[in-house]
Amino acid sequence: MSSRHTLKIASPLTEPTCRKLRCMKITLCIKVEKCIVQLLDVFEVFLIKTTPHKPQDMVVPLQSQRAHLSGLRDKPNGDEITITLSGPVDEDSTYNPKIATETQPRIIVTVERFDQAANKTAWKSKEWKVILFDPDSSKVGKVKKYFTLETNTKQLDSFIRTAQMRIDSDTDLQVSLLNLHNEPMAVYLSINSNPMNANLGVVCGILLLIFLYVLIIWDITDRTLAALLVATAAIGVLSMLDAKPALDTIVSWIDMETLMLLFAMMIMVSILTETGVFEFMSVYAYQMSKGNVWRLLFFLCMFTGFLSAFLDNVTMVLLMVPVTIRLCESLALSTTVVLISIAIFANIGGSLTPVGDPPNVVVATDPYVQQHGIDFGTFIIHMFPGVFLSMIFGFIILYLLIRKKLFASNTAADMRASLDKLQSQANRLGNENTHKSQNVARRIEGLQERLKNPDNNPENVDFQKTLSEMKANCKIKNKPLLIKCCIAFTFAILMFFLQSLPAFGGATLCWVAMLAAILLLILTNKPDIDVVLEGVEWGTLIFFAALFVLMESVVELGVIDFVGELTIGVIMGVGESHQLMVSILLILWVSALTSAFVDNIPLTTMMLKLVIKLANNRDLGLSFPPLIWSLLFGACFGGNGTLIGASANVVTAGIAHQYGYHINFKGFFIIGFPIMLATMLVASIYLLIAHCLCTWHDPPSSN
Repeated sequence: MSSRHTLKIASPLTEPTCRKLRCMKITLCIKVEKCIVQLLDVFEVFLIKTTPHKPQDMVVPLQSQRAHLSGLRDKPNGDEITITLSGPVDEDSTYNPKIATETQPRIIVTVERFDQAANKTAWKSKEWKVILFDPDSSKVGKVKKYFTLETNTKQLDSFIRTAQMRIDSDTDLQVSLLNLHNEPMAVYLSINSNPMNANLGVVCGILLLIFLYVLIIWDITDRTLAALLVATAAIGVLSMLDAKPALDTIVSWIDMETLMLLFAMMIMVSILTETGVFEFMSVYAYQMSKGNVWRLLFFLCMFTGFLSAFLDNVTMVLLMVPVTIRLCESLALSTTVVLISIAIFANIGGSLTPVGDPPNVVVATDPYVQQHGIDFGTFIIHMFPGVFLSMIFGFIILYLLIRKKLFASNTAADMRASLDKLQSQANRLGNENTHKSQNVARRIEGLQERLKNPDNNPENVDFQKTLSEMKANCKIKNKPLLIKCCIAFTFAILMFFLQSLPAFGGATLCWVAMLAAILLLILTNKPDIDVVLEGVEWGTLIFFAALFVLMESVVELGVIDFVGELTIGVIMGVGESHQLMVSILLILWVSALTSAFVDNIPLTTMMLKLVIKLANNRDLGLSFPPLIWSLLFGACFGGNGTLIGASANVVTAGIAHQYGYHINFKGFFIIGFPIMLATMLVASIYLLIAHCLCTWHDPPSSN
């Protein structure tokens, strides 16, 4: 290596200084971990002492034109109670009464305080009109409302003001359900006499998210352990607020479909790795680039983005990360920088189709969305211009961000760090003669060989010589196994496409992936399943499970609803002529900025309800499709903002860790967040032109 590059590698800090800084960081981390342990001890007390929250649930039979009274089992300690009704309930019409028809049946719900001594009603809340579906409909829904007790200031002197006086009084709270329908019916009633304080819940939810990001950003502990700690703390906070969920409820919060999809694809990629196809693909990619590193990176990003639309972004990073690592090591490029680029373009490309990204699946499978004619073809037509422009503009921004980092001479230091981590893995595996131990040994040998070559400047790499060496060393090792893998992957891809047809409605992404993995296991006839399971990144799966629990806890604490209410308030506050433009921009940017810091699956579920609510609000008169495209662009592109913003980012970091490379929060944020802002700007301009200037509102079949 030339002296110019040698000087770049040299550290400006002496070894004693570096050692002192490392000791200071370790000491700080130990102190922070002690504080975390003490905080968790407090939560553990509440987890142990608090029983799971059980509201007063019952099935209520309702006679026509008659009221049914249900007394409260528990005395309220505060000034609010919540009432939830489930059954043939029309959620949209209940929350937006103006869209309800006059013929729709309804129930009048009130809370009353009955004075037994005087034998009369002492106080009555405002009426809540719950709209029902037509009798012939088989639809079900759920609605919830907070009731504030005794808020009439003129009558406060005659009411009982404190919780203890209420308990000792001769008055009883009752919930009245008046059926205005001509037919008898039944609903499921749930009464929570002591609901969680909504404002306190929002504050606690935001603090929990900040807590998680502090642990991850400053590398205080492993991100999987950080997610487990904060998820446990979230359950503890819910327990402190008298809203502890039952164990089966916590398990139901985990999105098993996403975990099954990741698990199945990890098994398939683990078997595919044994064929040597990743090394072979790296040779082909290098040959197409003709030695031009930027052309190579362009091919990798565009290829990843295009196939992510049809294979889903998680599958693509599982396939592309090993290829990318092999290329970066051969060409002395910064491996972590290129891997971050691959994950970013997987997220951008995955937004193109309904199967490319989990938020797209959530939206495309919603019955209300399907009723508005948004099918597979309509989805691609409306998303393609924004995705295509974002990929081109995103690569330009990527070039400006990494043009110096890509050729940074610290790649040698990265390779040494990777070598140290791989050596630690080899020491843990010991003398085990498994595929994983053999793969680690081969990688250690390859890295040691590359580090011996002092001329690792990519500008001095001889294209023909490097290509010849790669062709000689990177060949298909097991062609029969590769054919079997191709059969399994072809089956999975074919079923991914067919799932949009009504006849294949049960072929969900997770089941297709699991069936393809089982098919591959049958074809390969593996004698030892433990060898296959070694390729599964279990830490990533546990991280996702903990993250799902944390995000659902945040939803229970009211953070997502708080964001939604603010969004509606802003839209209602502008003039009618600007409401569509403001709605598009608000949904787009709120979804993006929130999904950068909150898992985009529960966020998309919440924002979809918000979009439907806005579209059904007749005072606004907003068209539904532009709001859907805004939500999709925001949720998918926003995932590029941080390391934990999208599933593909976390999976990329997990696989990189297996190969000895560490992608930290700061490194991803420096590249991902500016690209997220740039692509969001492109999406904003596209949506405003398409739907505010050109009014490209209605899908082909809007009936």
